[in-house]
Amino acid sequence: MVSGTHTTSFLLLEFVESGRPESFQQIDQRYRPIIQGLARRAGLRSDEAEDVAQETLMRLAQNAARFDPARAKLKTWMFAIARRCLVDAHRKRQRVEGWRGDSVVQELAHEPIVSTWWDRECETEILRRAVDELSATTRMEKRTVEAFRRFALRDQPAEEISRDLEMTIDQVYVAKSRCLMKLRPIVERLRSLYELD
Repeated sequence: MVSGTHTTSFLLLEFVESGRPESFQQIDQRYRPIIQGLARRAGLRSDEAEDVAQETLMRLAQNAARFDPARAKLKTWMFAIARRCLVDAHRKRQRVEGWRGDSVVQELAHEPIVSTWWDRECETEILRRAVDELSATTRMEKRTVEAFRRFALRDQPAEEISRDLEMTIDQVYVAKSRCLMKLRPIVERLRSLYELD
């Protein structure tokens, strides 16, 4: 579950004004999985993706006082930092592993591609957190939520879910429909906290 009821911008400004590490920890919890997913989409290994997330969040914390919500949205600013850290990680990999050429770095510098990846990772993380919250806060049958989780987040075929969870295929689709109905308000609330709209 996403902790708190504050937007990410609010948390960052609170961190700048009060120095409360709890505020930045909430930002870290929200965005670390997104940055790691972005880095893996960009071809980095899990350990490298963790390094990119760590570096991105460290730079965000170090430069937090420079954030001006009147000039840019936080997601735009954070994305720019993450993209620079991705490029740096690929350049480091090139040096260490002796790669030749700059095609990956050039692709990462092409914002629309990486921006699309960022948006997908944000949406996936919000849906994952929404499903976790749905599971923890409702009386919905665990098997129904698990069927949805496998269908929507793991792209598992309905036939396979049906077999694994001992459900009919129709029950899998009904589970998907029921979960989607209950998830809409949770996803909307999380999107507003992440400031994706």
